[in-house]
This record gives sequence, structure tokens and C-alpha cells, in this order.
Amino acid sequence: MAYHSSFANSKFRLGNMALLPIRTRYSGPASVETSTENEDIIDEALKYFRANIFFRNYDIKHDADRTLIYLTLYIAECLRRLQKCQSRIQAQKELSALAISTFPIPGDADFPLNGM
Repeated sequence: MAYHSSFANSKFRLGNMALLPIRTRYSGPASVETSTENEDIIDEALKYFRANIFFRNYDIKHDADRTLIYLTLYIAECLRRLQKCQSRIQAQKELSALAISTFPIPGDADFPLNGM
């Protein structure tokens, strides 16, 4: 059984995803989580990554599950790029390049999970 997001009560949607608070110092479209003891969606995606990556079928119960799946895909892409890096500096450059590169997002024609 796959792990589902605990953010089922999200009030905000963006496309078919839940717009969830994240813990950051920067402002953006998502609300900012100021408490350091509460888990945000990024923490949850990292915590459940190892368990959820092995499932072929994932039952989506709410929009926060879809957000969790998209974050899991992005983490997998980061790890795939880090495999070929030989040093920490090279890894930082690779992830910085990924952060500013064009990554298919939900709604794009080349996004792998548009049918969800």
C-alpha cells in the first residue's frame, strides 16, 4: 500500500494539484509555513519517497496525493542526474542547471502523467 498525503484538507487548487504551504523564507503563490515543527509537503515527499517509488499503481484520493506524486517524480529526476556526478561541486552545478531548466509540468504536452 502506498503512502498518501496528510494534506487532504487543502482549500487551494492550481490546475489539478493542491497548492500547499511550504517552509521557506521566500514569498510565492503558496502560503508560507512558519512553524519548524510542522511537516510541509516537501518533507512528506522526502519521507515517503523510498516507499512510494516502487508502486506502479497509486490510488489518488485527493489533490494533495497528486502533488506528492509530482514531487516524487522531481526527486527521482534529481537523483538520476546526481548519479553521474563525481564531486559535490559538480552535483551542485547539475542541480542548479536542473532548477532553471525547462521541466515538464502538469498540463504540458510532454508531461508524463497528464492522464491522471
